[in-house]
Amino acid sequence: MNPAPPRLAYATAPGWVCFRAQGKPSLDLPPHLREAAQKLIAAGHTQVVVDLTDCPAVDSTFIGVLIFLTKAVQAASPPGRVMLVGLCDLVRNQIDSLGVLGRFTLGDRSAALGAFQDLPLSRPDRVQTTRLALDAHRELVEANAGNAERFCDVIELLEQDLRRQKPPGAS
Repeated sequence: MNPAPPRLAYATAPGWVCFRAQGKPSLDLPPHLREAAQKLIAAGHTQVVVDLTDCPAVDSTFIGVLIFLTKAVQAASPPGRVMLVGLCDLVRNQIDSLGVLGRFTLGDRSAALGAFQDLPLSRPDRVQTTRLALDAHRELVEANAGNAERFCDVIELLEQDLRRQKPPGAS
């Protein structure tokens, strides 16, 4: 039996947005989370809750996107925060193993802010996926210098892959 595909939904209240991720975030989910969060943060929703109750595991790209969100809300006026809720032990350990758990406020499962709306998850193109993974891993290194050694080869491979994907003369 195949696991259910990942899903991402959100609900808003004045100043707040709650994202609910379901299933194991694959490369399809992080770009949609980042894009939707950027729009909602720009609209004044600087208190961000990410409900991971129904996520059995996360990967480094997804965690890097969460770090990006913390930077985005901290740069907002007034500064906000990112709260992670519903972390199972594995997800907590995955985030903690990268030395970034302290960047987040942790809480229990959030109360509903309103009706959740599903975000349609289309498969991003390869250049978008590579760029997002590269940015996410750079965020993890910036957030914790101890990740530099862990991800230096990944970053180098992603940079090389991105150069190969760009057509000649593209910037």
